[in-house]
Amino acid sequence: MVTSSARLRIFLVIPVERRREITQQLQPLNAELVFADPSGQTEEGIKEDDIFQVAILPATLTDTAWWKLWGVLGVLNKRPAILVYAREASFQLWSGVLELGGYDVVVEPFSDAEIRNAVLQAAQSFEEQLANGT
Repeated sequence: MVTSSARLRIFLVIPVERRREITQQLQPLNAELVFADPSGQTEEGIKEDDIFQVAILPATLTDTAWWKLWGVLGVLNKRPAILVYAREASFQLWSGVLELGGYDVVVEPFSDAEIRNAVLQAAQSFEEQLANGT
């Protein structure tokens, strides 16, 4: 499934108080999780040659925070498949995410299986786009 790098890497903008929970949910995927604050800042910084198959972002960011995150993700040579999480998914949110090039919307609270399946499907989409050169 994950072919472009040795290990699945996920960029996550998750509140500090929920990071332990999401880490446990994604643990069976043996993925490298890179947590960022809403402005996209990480402990080690992001470089243009970094590869993340998936980015998990909240729908509840301010416009300024969204632009900062897009700026961080735009630095990457290969933009990850973007999953947006929200308390409820309206058609407007879902279509907006797809229009901006996101992969899908995941509705909270999500079960372990739901988030893992969403991540795996998004990672597969990333790999297929990479293989097709898009």
